[in-house]
Amino acid sequence: MFDTILESARNGNEQALMRLYDICSKAAFNASYNIVSDRDDAEEIMQDAVMTAFSLLGSFEGTETSFIAWVKKIAVNKSIDRYRRESRMPLRVDVEEFKESEFVKYDDDELYSVEQIKKAIEALPDGYRMVITLHLLEELEYEEIANMLGINESSVRSQYARGIAKLKSELRVKG
Repeated sequence: MFDTILESARNGNEQALMRLYDICSKAAFNASYNIVSDRDDAEEIMQDAVMTAFSLLGSFEGTETSFIAWVKKIAVNKSIDRYRRESRMPLRVDVEEFKESEFVKYDDDELYSVEQIKKAIEALPDGYRMVITLHLLEELEYEEIANMLGINESSVRSQYARGIAKLKSELRVKG
């Protein structure tokens, strides 16, 4: 069925294009929102990502699942580009700036609501939030995140570990 929709969309069928939009828009919006943390910006980025995907439909080969992943990846890249353009803070974090002993590991058996976790993630510093979002929510590997962000893999791992420690700390304080 997806192949039929895809072929019709390639031929300019508006209903097929709307069906493709319905298939991928929510995932692209969520991926973008998790990075930019602004609904209007995420909506704009999602629209741009979908339009980019539509313009490249001729070169797409794959399943519905891989189509969704492809559009999400476009949205993630566009979100990172937006972040870089508009951010006053550099994305890079100096790994040497922190000492490992400054971070506490918790054996956390507490349960938190999805809303508590979302709020705690949104409150994280941008670098931590982005790495956690890309790794946990978008399920990207550290190497891929490093390539996307233009930093080395050890920095990504370090930011992730520190971000998780800070996230746990925030949840304990506000939980």
